[in-house]
Amino acid sequence: MKEQNLIHVRIESDEAMSSKKETLSSQMSLLMILKAIKKYKLLRAKELKIKADLHRKIKEINAEIGKLQSVLPKLKIPKPVHKEKEVKNIDKKIIEDDDLESQLQEIQDKLRALG
Repeated sequence: MKEQNLIHVRIESDEAMSSKKETLSSQMSLLMILKAIKKYKLLRAKELKIKADLHRKIKEINAEIGKLQSVLPKLKIPKPVHKEKEVKNIDKKIIEDDDLESQLQEIQDKLRALG
């Protein structure tokens, strides 16, 4: 092997303590991150299981709906009658109501005139 020149550096005790604290703090941070990652993986696995169960249940429900639709009788819904006729009838009723209101107003005016 090659001969290596080793260099020794003296570190003061307060510097050694602060670097030791920083190292421990970094280790603690890494462990907390690791803990969060593990928790995330567990939650993600739960989420995927729940989604798979939900997907399976939706398929079952759709199959049941299909069975019900095949068993139940088909309902024939008649097409709506011309809407214009309905609108004209409604307009006539409104005109008749307005006419009644005007007649009532005339009678009330005559009663006031007499009274």
